[in-house]
Amino acid sequence: MLDKRKGIIRWLFGGRYNLEAYMFALHRITGIGLAIYLPMHIIVTSTRAFGPEAWKSVMSKVAEGPVVHFLEWVLVVGIAIHGLNGLRLILTEFGLFLGKPSKPIYPYKTSIDRQRLLTGGVIILSAIFMIYSLIVFSPKIL
Repeated sequence: MLDKRKGIIRWLFGGRYNLEAYMFALHRITGIGLAIYLPMHIIVTSTRAFGPEAWKSVMSKVAEGPVVHFLEWVLVVGIAIHGLNGLRLILTEFGLFLGKPSKPIYPYKTSIDRQRLLTGGVIILSAIFMIYSLIVFSPKIL
């Protein structure tokens, strides 16, 4: 039975501390970050409707400085991680990388080992993208 006192930790990790649970938590965190970013982006972009002067005024106040460029890099990395992990979840949901089901004979066998290859690929691709995007963004951040 789940312990209800754990709160956000239980919500994020579900009580299992394996690689897939951490990927699940990271997927939730990046999803929340993207959901927070989207309305802010729409509000800032909607100033374009008030003319070029309003747009330039808002963009000069909002989109300058190394902190903003760092947050843009965090956004790009969050989009990449969320997207790649979402593709992993879609492939798993369609039954790929799961293998054939086995008879439920004790000790039970799970398909988690077959999914680890895909999870590792997502982590490696995310790390490559993170490093590449840091190289691209570093002149703006520093």
